[in-house]
Amino acid sequence: YMARRAGVPVVHVDPAYTSRTCAECGHIDQANRVSQARFACRSCGFVDHADRNGSRNIRARAWELWRRGAQSTAPDPLPRPRGGAGRRRSITASGARCASPSF
Repeated sequence: YMARRAGVPVVHVDPAYTSRTCAECGHIDQANRVSQARFACRSCGFVDHADRNGSRNIRARAWELWRRGAQSTAPDPLPRPRGGAGRRRSITASGARCASPSF
């Protein structure tokens, strides 16, 4: 809802195999993921931080969906309180009440 409120389009992407796929050549192999933090393609030799490589793959998938005309799938923003609502009260996971400013 925050993205929609800010006017940022959102497209949901299937993240399957994005951490095993080379962002440069597209080669998919479990062995490409050398460690939690390191990615090294067995096909082209491309080396990058694993999270950055995965995020590049997600970005490419999102761009392809957007190019094909996918619509934003962000949920509608939460309604804002009207008037002088001041502070709202919410209940935390533990059941405790807390005051939070209204935006």
